[in-house]
Amino acid sequence: MPRAHTLVQITDPHLHSHAGGTLLGMNTERSLKLILDRVQAEVADIDLIIATGDIAQDSSLQAYQNFLSFLAPFSAPMRWIPGNHDSREHMTTACAHLDHDEAVVDLGNWVVVLLDSTVSQQVHGALAGDQLALLEQALIQYADRHVMVALHHHPIALQSRWIDQIGVRNSADLKTLLDQHSCVRAVVCGHVHQESDKLIDGVRYLSTPSTCVQFQPLSQDFGIDSLGPGYRKLVLNPDGTIDTTVSRIDGVDFEIDYSQTGY
Repeated sequence: MPRAHTLVQITDPHLHSHAGGTLLGMNTERSLKLILDRVQAEVADIDLIIATGDIAQDSSLQAYQNFLSFLAPFSAPMRWIPGNHDSREHMTTACAHLDHDEAVVDLGNWVVVLLDSTVSQQVHGALAGDQLALLEQALIQYADRHVMVALHHHPIALQSRWIDQIGVRNSADLKTLLDQHSCVRAVVCGHVHQESDKLIDGVRYLSTPSTCVQFQPLSQDFGIDSLGPGYRKLVLNPDGTIDTTVSRIDGVDFEIDYSQTGY
């Protein structure tokens, strides 16, 4: 009997090798732990956790080991993909003998495909030929399922000049591929440190708040938002629809350096 699947997306923790590490003034380990406490309190029976990049700010092996230790209390499987701040090599080392970097997750009536959108030494993203081929193969193989695609960089414009300059540069290639396969229901991303939800040609595009500091939506230049850290819950229904909510930390005073003009 087909059933709904509950996913949790956490993104952009920007951890350091040490507990005192910050991003734009905010202690990123503290904020992530608060988010994970909230997930445990709010979401029961998680089928999959997806971590969509920028796990580490300093790309240290210790930061990834720390991240995995923080998620150890969860019984749900976890898959992660790198962001522009991450080290693929250190992520691979940290999850040796584990399946955290598996790109295709079969949930039954749903399939999740996780793509690496990073470009070496660059902040912007792009989907290399092997990633597009991986996606195409999955869409062919699972044409009779509902498919959700996850990546770090945003593949659609968010009407923010500085943010849209650092998205997926070859997003047209992704769009062309998605248009050829009617099984795709959603594309989820991180990177932008803000919430968005847009329906384009039948595909739902979702971005999710960072577990640390937030960026101001619709800002033409770099701007920091005062909203609290967050995560996204996604319920993938048997009919291909998605029920999703964003939950944020509130009532907690975080130290944030609003004077910064970049990160």
